[in-house]
Amino acid sequence: MKKIATFIIVIMGIFGLAKAQGDYEAFTFSQADYLGTARFMGAGGAFGATGGDFSALATNPASIGLFKRSEATFTPMMLNFNYTDNYYCGNKSSAQKFRYTVPQAGIVSAFKINRDNGWKNWQFGFGFNRIKDFNGSLRANATVHSTLTDMVINHVDGINYNNLSGDGYLFWNSWLIDTLPGTTDQYYGFFSDEDIAQRAVVTRSGAIDEMIFSVGGNYSDRLYIGATLGFPFLNFKETCSYYEEPATQDNIAGITGYNLYSEQRDNGTGVNLKLGFIYQPVDFVRIGAAFHTPTYYWKIKDNFYRSMVADYTSGKHSDDSYSNYNTFTLTTPLKFNVNTSFLIAKRAFIAAEYEFQDYGMAKLYDDHYDYVAENEAVRTKYGVSHSVRVGGEINVTQSFLLRAGYRLKTSPYKMAEAPYNNTAHFISAGLGFRGKVMFLDLAYVLRMSKDAYWLYDAYGTACEYGTKTHSVVATIGCKF
Repeated sequence: MKKIATFIIVIMGIFGLAKAQGDYEAFTFSQADYLGTARFMGAGGAFGATGGDFSALATNPASIGLFKRSEATFTPMMLNFNYTDNYYCGNKSSAQKFRYTVPQAGIVSAFKINRDNGWKNWQFGFGFNRIKDFNGSLRANATVHSTLTDMVINHVDGINYNNLSGDGYLFWNSWLIDTLPGTTDQYYGFFSDEDIAQRAVVTRSGAIDEMIFSVGGNYSDRLYIGATLGFPFLNFKETCSYYEEPATQDNIAGITGYNLYSEQRDNGTGVNLKLGFIYQPVDFVRIGAAFHTPTYYWKIKDNFYRSMVADYTSGKHSDDSYSNYNTFTLTTPLKFNVNTSFLIAKRAFIAAEYEFQDYGMAKLYDDHYDYVAENEAVRTKYGVSHSVRVGGEINVTQSFLLRAGYRLKTSPYKMAEAPYNNTAHFISAGLGFRGKVMFLDLAYVLRMSKDAYWLYDAYGTACEYGTKTHSVVATIGCKF
């Protein structure tokens, strides 16, 4: 779910100017939730040191070194049920969204080495994992003694009405704002100092799918190494419909209400490199670590569209719009993780991982704009986020397995006093059926997070919301 604490940016953009990328894009496109096979998700994604699962190549590429047989996996089904409860000025509203996705497909080829030099296997992997899913929706509504038009006025004061553009032009041309008598660049709003009923509906879709090429090796069943070259494909879309109308009367100055609709689309391709190792000092313990270089997204294409419809008591209505297109480059923060796994009688494992990422290191830039203010906002707002993954698996019988896991992703926000934290919890369970050649895995994941947003006034009342996403995942595979 998009961090709606920056909802003001989404709703309004930069008034009177073309919409530009800001700290929100740098933060949102730097995130990863590591989706993938049902086995990986059912055990909380704690496969960095355990290895032997294709989706673990996205966290610790050395996990490929544990493959001694070739394997192909395909996850044809991931059903997401997203529920959001919102609380704004004592008013509760809810939203929900259903989504079907295909989060993973891949193959690992393992080759035995018949040499007496310690190296036992080489492995090569290719496929894709979904590392971030943007799908979600929210609704908010309340009656308040404020209006979005006041924010517009703050941005356009001092600009001659003949030079207004973007949102300033929309509000001016719809008669929602006007110049003070005797001036040409000072404004007032007809909805100011009135009780206003506000409604907002936001929907998001898209994902980051990463195509990977991996290589690894097994040295004496003690040291496993790996490298993954990743090419993430970013596809993001958000639509927002924001509505205001008088709360206690039919109209104000002949205006019965207005709707502001926004649509943003971002598409781009990036590249990164992941390096990792796993060391097994004794038969029942493995320890590992991995380093992820920053992802470099070049020329992300950003399309932005905004329209406004205002209705009047005369029965007429105004309908205006504008759009912007531009490109920008993004470098996401580097990552580092450490992992350990305890093997129990070759029938079970318990694993834990820790991952570090500093979102303040994300950076926007372009040949035609310096992004100094935006990059300073990134460093000011965002900081270190810690991620902990724990999970386990047990072979109940030779062909039937049970799994469970938990993941915690801490707040990335630097200001501790902020009334939001964006901390996320993932609780998972799964089961598997293994044959000599074919296998089937199923998993259930519950993702829970709480956050807050302001419709437009960062100093006003925050809207708190909680999100729960229920996911059902199925993977089929074969060994050869």
